[in-house]
Amino acid sequence: MKANKIPEVPVKYGSDALVFCDWINTTNFIAIGGRGVAKSTVIIARRSVKCVRLMPGAPIAIVADTYSNLVNNIMPAVQNGWKIDGLIEGVHYVKYKRPPLEWQRRCSVIVDDYKHVFSFWNGSVIFLGSLDNPSLLAGKSVAHLIFDEAKYASDSKAARVMPILRGDAITYGRCHLYGGVTITTDMPDVTEGEYDWFFRYASEMKPERIVRIVQAAGELNRLQLKLARANRETVPDVKKIARLEKRIDYYTEGLLKLRKGQTFFMNISSFVNIDILTVDYAKRLYNGALELHEFLKSVMGMRPGVRKDARFYVLFGDTHKYTDGTISGEAAFNCSQLRYLDPSRPLDGGMDFGNMLSLVIGQPDGRRYRVHKNFYEIPPGWFRELADQFLDFFSSHTFKTLNLYYDRSGNNFQKQGEDYAGKIKEAIEKDAAGRRTGWTVVLKSRKQATIKQNAEYDFMHELMRGENERLPLLLVDVLNCPEMVCSIEGAKAEVKHRGQQKVVAKVKKTEKLEAKKLPRLSTNFSDAFKYLMMRREWLNAAKAAPSAASGAAELAEQWMAGRFGD
Repeated sequence: MKANKIPEVPVKYGSDALVFCDWINTTNFIAIGGRGVAKSTVIIARRSVKCVRLMPGAPIAIVADTYSNLVNNIMPAVQNGWKIDGLIEGVHYVKYKRPPLEWQRRCSVIVDDYKHVFSFWNGSVIFLGSLDNPSLLAGKSVAHLIFDEAKYASDSKAARVMPILRGDAITYGRCHLYGGVTITTDMPDVTEGEYDWFFRYASEMKPERIVRIVQAAGELNRLQLKLARANRETVPDVKKIARLEKRIDYYTEGLLKLRKGQTFFMNISSFVNIDILTVDYAKRLYNGALELHEFLKSVMGMRPGVRKDARFYVLFGDTHKYTDGTISGEAAFNCSQLRYLDPSRPLDGGMDFGNMLSLVIGQPDGRRYRVHKNFYEIPPGWFRELADQFLDFFSSHTFKTLNLYYDRSGNNFQKQGEDYAGKIKEAIEKDAAGRRTGWTVVLKSRKQATIKQNAEYDFMHELMRGENERLPLLLVDVLNCPEMVCSIEGAKAEVKHRGQQKVVAKVKKTEKLEAKKLPRLSTNFSDAFKYLMMRREWLNAAKAAPSAASGAAELAEQWMAGRFGD
C-alpha cells in the first residue's frame, strides 16, 4: 500500500478479548480477566449492545457485588464502551428516567420505576441489580443476565439471582443470546473468602464446537471484507454482490445455530491488552505496585495459593518436590509405575477422618522419606470406596503391610467396634465380599495423644529445614500427590493467644467448604500428612534439636506478628 493511499476498507484494531467477544459470542460467555483487560468497556459493553440490537424490546439485567460499585465504576466504563460502539446517551438511550413514550411502547415488559434502568431507542431496557440490594431485581424476568465481579458472590447468592433469567421465549427464543449469561471477574482467591462457582461453566464448554465457531466467524469476516470492497468499486458488480450477500446470509444463519446454547469460558491475562496498557504498565505492577502473590492473581490470571509468608508450612518448597516419580512422566495408574517405590518393603500411611477421608502413602528411601501417593473420598464415598482405591493401586505391591498413622479421633468408640481406624483396617484387609486381600494394616496411633498445632508448626519447621540428621529429608511426588501438595501450600497460619502466650495455629475454616472443593482447598490432606510424619521417633528427634528451643511462641512473636498483627 502506498503511503498516501486511502485503505479500501476502514481498519479497526481490537484486543484478543474483543475478538473473542465478537467472533465466538456464544449464549454463555464467561471471562476471567486480569487488570486492564477492559472487561466492562469491551466485554460487558459489546455483549449488552448485542442483546439490545438482536432482541429489540427485551429486558436485560446487569448485576454486580454492590450497587455503588455498579453505578460509580462499572456502568461508566460500560457507557464508554457503548460510545465507542456508536451509542450516544440521549440519542440511543437514557438512564434513570422515564424514556420517550414511543420507546416505552416498543418494550416487551411494563416498567413502573425507571430509577435503576437504562432505556434504549428500540424498547430494550437494562435493569441494574446488586447483591447488597436484592430487592432491585425482585419479580424481574430478563432475557439475558450480565454478572460482573462474580467472585464476590457466594454460591447461594448467585443461585438467588439466576431465576430471573427466563424472559419471553416465544418472542426472543430464536436469538442465540436468549437465556444466556455473561459473567466477568478477575481471578478469585478462595482462601481469602472469594468464590469460584462460575468455574463450573468450564466443563460445559465444547472446544471442538468453539473451533468451528471461530472458523465460521473468520470466513464470515472474509466475506464481509470482500463485500465492502465490491461495493466500493467504481462500477459495482451486481451479480457478485448478490452472491456475496447470499453467502453472508448463509454463514450468519449457520453461526446463529453454532452459537446457540453453547458456552465459552476463558481465563486471560492482562497481556492480551498489552499494546494498549504498554509493557511499562506491567513492569510497574511487577516491580513494586503489587506484591508477587497479587501480581500472579490479578495480572497473570493464575489461580493463587496462599502467600508464602502467610503459610503454616512456610518452609515447604521446590526442594521437597520431585516430578520424575513415574516412568511415563504422568500420574501413575498403579504402583508398578512408581520409580522410587520399593515393593519388597512395607508402606506407611497417614490418614485424616472428617467430612472427607484423606490418605497419603509414604515409604523410607535411605536418608530420604518419599510421599508417593494420595487418595481421598468425599460423600457419599466412604471407607469401602477408599480402601478399594488403595487395593487397586497397590495390587502388585509384594510386601502387603500398611503401617497406618491417623487422627486420634479414629480411636473413638474402639470398645464398641465402631472406631474409624478399625473400619478402614477392616476395609483394606477384606474386600467388599468379605474375602481376605492379603494386606495387614498395623494401627500405629492406638494410644496417640492430641497433636497440638503449635507443636506441629515447630516440628514441620524443623523437618523441612532439612538440617537435622535424625530426621529424614522430605520428598513429595507432585504428580501423584497433587491434592496433598495443594493442601500444604494452601494452609494458612494465624496467631492465637493461649493465656499470655502467643502460638502459631493452622486456619481450619477451609474444612467447611462444600465437599467437591475439599480435596485441593481444605487442610484435610495437610492433616493426613501431619499424622504420617509426626511419629514418636521423629517427634523426639525434632524436640532434641537446638533449633527447636525457641518454640512456637518466639516464632509467633518474631516471624508471624509482623504479618498477621496482634
